[in-house]
Amino acid sequence: MGFLLMLSRKIQLEDRRNDLEYQINTINTKMNDLTNYASILSQDSISVNDMANIPSSLFAQGLGELANCDMFAKQNADNNMGMAMSSGIFGQTANQNVQGLAWQKMYEEASKQYRKMLQAKMNEEEKSLESRKARLDAQLTEVDTELKHVEQREAQDIQSAVAGYGVGGQ
Repeated sequence: MGFLLMLSRKIQLEDRRNDLEYQINTINTKMNDLTNYASILSQDSISVNDMANIPSSLFAQGLGELANCDMFAKQNADNNMGMAMSSGIFGQTANQNVQGLAWQKMYEEASKQYRKMLQAKMNEEEKSLESRKARLDAQLTEVDTELKHVEQREAQDIQSAVAGYGVGGQ
């Protein structure tokens, strides 16, 4: 009867260990994907090739965030340009090229600002994943320790049972 209980506990612990290892691997993958996505966001300008290199687990989210970034930057640049035009910064004889360059610079600054906000959000998510991973690692260590004790106890019980039949070398 004791063998069955030990075997049952051993199976439970191995199942728990496998589950914890899977969760840790999932977190590691997510953290790697966040790091890759953060490196893309840190660039001054994002090309179509960069967008294609967004990790698959974050692809839809990444494209949505980049579209929101573009919309935010356009609105911000339009608003700033409108204020600059109404305040007379460009004067009456301002060249269209100068205005276009000013709008482009405003757009780029707003885009950088939005991407920094996204990077801060990803840093928070990464910290959360790291703390979750640390908790899972601690649980995995506990499960491994208990599993080792169960296996030792199982070996002792087998040795005791075999010794009773005179097969254990005694």
